[in-house]
Amino acid sequence: MEKSEFIKHQDLLIERWCDRRELKPLRRFLNGIAALNGLTDGFEDMLTELRTIRGLDRVCLKEDELEIVIELIHDIEDALERR
Repeated sequence: MEKSEFIKHQDLLIERWCDRRELKPLRRFLNGIAALNGLTDGFEDMLTELRTIRGLDRVCLKEDELEIVIELIHDIEDALERR
């Protein structure tokens, strides 16, 4: 996934979760974004937050949001494997 596509998905999830006041996935996602520092540990932290959203917050996600979260997980896993 390109950086611009990641940002597009990021903005979409944040906007939707803010609108619906889905605070748990929003908080976790923002924590993950704040952890992104360009280093492997930042991506690991983001990956942990996304996996937690997928597992614990799944009930409050719409189907397409869950698909985006899963896509982001796979993209970060792929990026980490290449490093």
